[in-house]
Formats: sequence, C-alpha cells, structure tokens
Amino acid sequence: MPAFFHLPSSVHYLPERHVWARPDDDGLVTVGVAAPLREVLWHAPDVEVWAVDRVEVGSTIATARARQGRRIAIVSPVAGSLVETNALLDVAPHALVLQPYMRGWVARVHPENWERDSYGLLTGTSGAALYRERLESTMAHGGPAAFAGVLL
Repeated sequence: MPAFFHLPSSVHYLPERHVWARPDDDGLVTVGVAAPLREVLWHAPDVEVWAVDRVEVGSTIATARARQGRRIAIVSPVAGSLVETNALLDVAPHALVLQPYMRGWVARVHPENWERDSYGLLTGTSGAALYRERLESTMAHGGPAAFAGVLL
C-alpha cells in the first residue's frame, strides 16, 4: 500500500519518531511532526507541551492525543535550548495535522550542535524518498507498527 503523504525535501527527518527539523535564518531550528502521523492523530489533537528548557535528541517536547485513547510523544530531533513553542496549537490544534510543515510546527530550538545532530537525520529528495520507502514497508506489515516509536 503506497503512502500518500507530503514529505517536503526541505526539512530533516527523524523517521523512527516521525518528526522533522528545519534550520532557520535566525540560527534557530523549527521542529514539528511529519505528515504520516495524521494516521494516528485525531483531527484536532489535544497538544500538551512539556515545561522544559533544554532538550536532547529524542527527548519529549510535547504529547498529543491519538486515536483509540492513546497519546503520542513528540520528540526533538535536535539538542539545545527550547526557545519557543507554537501558541497557535492551543487555539487551532488541527494545524498540527493539516499544516504540519507550516503553521503546525511544535517548537523552536537553539541548537547546541546542528552539524552533529543533523548528521543522523534524513534530508533532501533522497532522504524524503527513503523515509517514504521505510514507511510504506512498515505500513504494509500493519499500520500501527509504523508508529510504534511514538505511541505511548
């Protein structure tokens, strides 16, 4: 079964956790969830941002309500200081699902070492294609298994 998700080549993916990172011109890195998570999230998920000042790669920034009474962990693909969270998600949580790469971003991080952290992320056209290939492979063996790394 092919996965029909928008996976822009302009962001860096941590595919096992279905999150992305985008370095911005101001030196910060914007973090969000990848479009495939819409398969497990409610249309307007209840997003709870964790009160943290610092994040490591893989540490939880927020959680969101998933289908079947589950929650997902939204983790950081980059280590550094948490500078900002997206206040829009408080009033329009559906942006997380409908506009994950634009208005639905989750947080902005001042990276400790972007070069080091981005090395392990998939990026560009080939990175997006590899993410899609991995996703299609795991979804073919049962949809929920593709999201085991994020479901709590």
